[in-house]
This record gives sequence, C-alpha cells and structure tokens, in this order.
Amino acid sequence: MTPDPSTPVLFEGCFGWLHPAGGRRGVVLCAPYGGEALATHRAWRRFAEALAAAGLPVLRFDYPGTGNSVGEEGDPARLDAWLGGIRAATAHLRALTGVEEVALVGLRLGALLATAAARGVEADALVLLSPFPSGRAFLQELRAVALLAERPADAPPAVGPEGIDSAGFRLTPETAEALRGLDLTRMTESPTRRVLILDRPEGRAAALAERFRALGATVEEAPFSDHARLMTSVQHAVVDCSAFARVTAWLARDMAPAEPGRVAEAFTPRLGLADAMERPLRFGPGGGLFGILCEPVAAAAERPAVLLLNSGATPHTGTGRMSVRLARRLAARGIASLRMDLGGLGDSASKPGRRDGLIYCRDMVEDAQAGLDALAAAGHGAAVAVGLCAGAAVALHVALADPRVVGLTLVNPGRFVLGDGVTQEEAIGSAVKPAAAYLPRLTEPAVWRAILRQDRKASRVARGLSERAARRLRIGAGRLRAGLMGRGYARDDVLHAFQALSDRGVRTLMVHSAGDVTLGELEAQAGTDGGRLRRMGGLWMERLAGADHSLMERAARERFADLLDDLLDRVGTGAADALRGKGPGPPEGTGALRVNHATGNSPA
Repeated sequence: MTPDPSTPVLFEGCFGWLHPAGGRRGVVLCAPYGGEALATHRAWRRFAEALAAAGLPVLRFDYPGTGNSVGEEGDPARLDAWLGGIRAATAHLRALTGVEEVALVGLRLGALLATAAARGVEADALVLLSPFPSGRAFLQELRAVALLAERPADAPPAVGPEGIDSAGFRLTPETAEALRGLDLTRMTESPTRRVLILDRPEGRAAALAERFRALGATVEEAPFSDHARLMTSVQHAVVDCSAFARVTAWLARDMAPAEPGRVAEAFTPRLGLADAMERPLRFGPGGGLFGILCEPVAAAAERPAVLLLNSGATPHTGTGRMSVRLARRLAARGIASLRMDLGGLGDSASKPGRRDGLIYCRDMVEDAQAGLDALAAAGHGAAVAVGLCAGAAVALHVALADPRVVGLTLVNPGRFVLGDGVTQEEAIGSAVKPAAAYLPRLTEPAVWRAILRQDRKASRVARGLSERAARRLRIGAGRLRAGLMGRGYARDDVLHAFQALSDRGVRTLMVHSAGDVTLGELEAQAGTDGGRLRRMGGLWMERLAGADHSLMERAARERFADLLDDLLDRVGTGAADALRGKGPGPPEGTGALRVNHATGNSPA
C-alpha cells in the first residue's frame, strides 16, 4: 500500500485530516449531511488529495455530533455547533500551516453552512457544489427523500415528532427549525470576494449567483454534471469527478509559488470522552490501513476487544454512525474496540492491482488480521469480530484464519465466500430471496413467459434458484466423500466452516433482518430458516423485526446492540483461556474457507 501523507488531527472535539502542501492558500472542506456524507466519503478524500497535490493545504473534518467527532446528532444547538466546527477548522488550518488565504468548499448542505460561516472566518474564496439556497430547500428535499425511501413494514414513520429519519440519521425538530432561518438569497453582505458555483441541471443556484453579484462578489458558474453519479452510492462516488478537477484548477489559479510547508509537531491526537479515550491508528503494510481505537476509561478485566469491520463499502463510522455508537457504548461497559477500514475503503489506502470500493475480497482477511495485530499491540489479545453485509463474510473468514478471534457476530451476510471482489451494486443485483418467495409465482403463466423471453430479472431469479439446487448437490456429494475418505469437502461448504469454529469454542451470533434478501443466501447454504446451523453448538440466530438490511432504523440498532452485549457476556472472561488454548483451525478440506494461519492466505 502507498503511504498516506495526510495526518489525523483533533480540534475542539472535531476529528479531521490535514492534507499538507506548501501553498499559502489553504482549503477547508465542508462535507454534506448524513447519507450523502457516507456516499461521498472516499471521493471527498480523493478531492482533498488532489487539492494538496496542486499545492493547497487542506483540512477535511467531521462536524460536531457526526463521524468520529464528539457529540450526538440529537444534542441541542446543532446548527451553531456545525458553524462553530467550520470556524474551528479554519483557525486550526491557519495555525498548523501558516496559510495567508483560506477558501471554504462546501458540498450540498456543506455549501449552505460554508456560506453562512464565510464572513465570520474571513474566507478569501468560496466554492459551492450543488448548494441549497436555503435551509428550507434542504429540509424539503430531505423530507421528500425520507418519505420516498423504502422502509420495513413495522418501522415507524420516517417523518414524525422526533424529526426526519433518513439513511440512518435523524435531524431533530430543533435543528430543522434553526436551518429554516438560513436563506442565502436574502443575504445583505457578500460572503466573500470570489465565488465559484457548480450546480446540477435541476438545481436552484442561479438565484445565489445573482444575489452574490449584486452584493459585489465576482461569481463564476459551471455545470456539475457528475452530481448524480457522485451522490447516489458509495461505489459510484469513487470515480474521478470532473467537477472536483474544475474546482482544483480554479483554486490554484494565480496562487503564489509554493514554499516548504510548515510541519506540525508529530503526535497522536486523543479524543477524550466520558467513558473512553479514542485515538486514530495507522497499521498494516506501510501503515496503509486506518482505524479508530476506542479504549474504556475503566476496563473490564479479561474481556475480549471488538473488531468492527466495514458494512459493505461504507466507511468505518458505519451506516447511520452505527460503528461509532457501538464503540462508545462498549467502552461504557469496559470493552475496547477498533473500528477500521479495509483496504480500498474509507480512509485506508488503495490495494495494489485492485480498484477501490470493491467488497467480498479475499485479501481483506489479511487486512482484518492486521486489525487484530493493532489490537494486540494495544494489549488486547483476544477479539470478537463484527461485520454487517460484506463485512460479515470478512469477519467469518478472519475467524477461520486467526485463533485470536474468540467470538463472531454476522449481520445480514449477503455471501459467505470471498473472491476477487464485486461492487456493491453487483452484489445487490445477484442476490436471490428464499425460494418460498418465488415458488408460488412459478405457477403463473406470465412468470414463465418472462423467463422464456429472457426477461432480465426473471432470468436472474431462475438462474439463482437452479444454481442453488446445484450447489446443494455438490456440497452434499462433498460431505459424502469426506465421510468415506476423511477429506474432500466442497470448497464453499459453509456448514463445515461453522462446525470448525464451534469445535474451536468460538461463539457465534448470526442476525438477520426479518424478510431480508440475504435470507436467500442463508437458505442456500444451510436450508430453510438456517436448518442445521440452528442446531449447531456455540451458535445462535436472531431475527430483527422492523429492520432494514443496514439497520438504519434506530430501534433495530438498539436491539442489535443488546444482542452484541449478550454475545460478549457469553464469551465472557474465558476468552483469554480460549486464546491460550488456541484450539484447532478449520478442518482440512474446506478449500476456499481453509486459511493458512501463518500467512492469512486462502488457497482459493
């Protein structure tokens, strides 16, 4: 992995990254809100790297109550806190780098916030990417998106007296009311002397440009043609963005020659919380992997730590900030944790020869083992691995690979076998529900007509069901062969892998959202409703009602946190003894699921 020159920083409770450069013009990046911040995280990081490569020192950061920063989204005075975060970030950038000019660059809600903060921080330039002209416009769109999003049948309404729930984040009524008071089209003073606005075709930024010109600012406008690709998913957001290249060129224009940048004193920032101390870690080959170690102020004796892996391609903070909340909740119980980004995701470096944003990659087992090494270096020798979606598959495989894993939590695993990697969209497109969801419809003539005319969706379902039947025959034949010869299990015999973990004493919790599409993969591997897995020692299974795939519903997240507490209690203080015994690895013959304990490499 290529070493990352950026540096984690901490200021006034905000976590951020400094991307150093020698220019005298610096940039503060003001991120979008909620699900849009998750979707654009990797692209936002690449944007910061490109700006720094052009000679512009950059600070990107998490607003208070978001990401890795202090606080919660439900805390009072969030708008004031967010604007205060921009002010603190600007002051910190100036103090660290000595820049003479500062530009604020905001995306979506970040553009609205950057404009509101610009005069107070004496910004020299302002870049607005798909800006909301007012807080009311932001709230209208957020409310519409929340109401249109598919929700579990038992989930509460997305918009109610407690606020607007969207993509696992909640905007409180107090914050909404404060945002309604922001209207950039009614500004009476120019936010700064130079403004660049890039807007989507259906955007409403033309009124802003007109207003700012009337107030004396020099305003340039350009289309933001990459907007839809950038904002719709984590996977799409990793592509190069022409709008970001346009902004980089505009900010670097007429800039004084770069000088050697001021080097801040090297130290590891530590974030003090009521029950925990958090610090960023770089680890793995070349320090290319990134995570946040959260250690309790009062540690519970002989309790294993928790390794929190990416949910799909989502950054280490988790969907709806779930991993941050879990880590801080665990710390209150005296349990340490590491929430980490696997290679090519979040804030970890790219993997050589592999594009960013892929999931279900077999080399991620080595990354997760590097996370175990980082925990061990901090004094936490045993761990419980936790993964949601693709992270569950990685958690399973690192448990098979490494005896330091004494407990395992898998949430809505979409696949159990790792390979060369797929995009999040490819994984979703190939998922097949339990057979019971399709079999009644196979009596309908219209369904057969769709299959015969090779309708894309119908053909995929038919192919998935036939492949599932063939897999069962192949796995059954492998078990028969192994029973006669002592070896020869099928390479993807997941039951055999779970039995190996059970024999080693690993306690496993498997959680599925009620009705989730991943129940089809469970059925394919273990039979209806989990079949033989439900009778396996050391493993128990749970269903979450009113939960979506990524546990974006607040009640589902709280129920899952309780289940994780139960697992940790079952693992208990015997984890150290289990680790010292180490126990057997996966039995010979598990093929792709059999991992060399010395190297972490799979023979598949």
